Amino acid sequence: SNSRYIPKAVRQAVLIRDKYRCVKCGSQKDLQFDHIVAVANGGSNEVDNVQLLCKICNLEKGVS
Repeated sequence: SNSRYIPKAVRQAVLIRDKYRCVKCGSQKDLQFDHIVAVANGGSNEVDNVQLLCKICNLEKGVS
């Protein structure tokens, strides 16, 4: 599917894998699910393409 919607089971698996922390800075505040490869670029909603980032790291990722 070409949707940004991440299924609940995938979100739960990513939370557990990433230990409820931002994978870049370790923060536990304002966590967001981030597609490593954007859906628009062919990325999937699979566990291995989703990571936890805090809002700040996710915004910084968008700039670079």
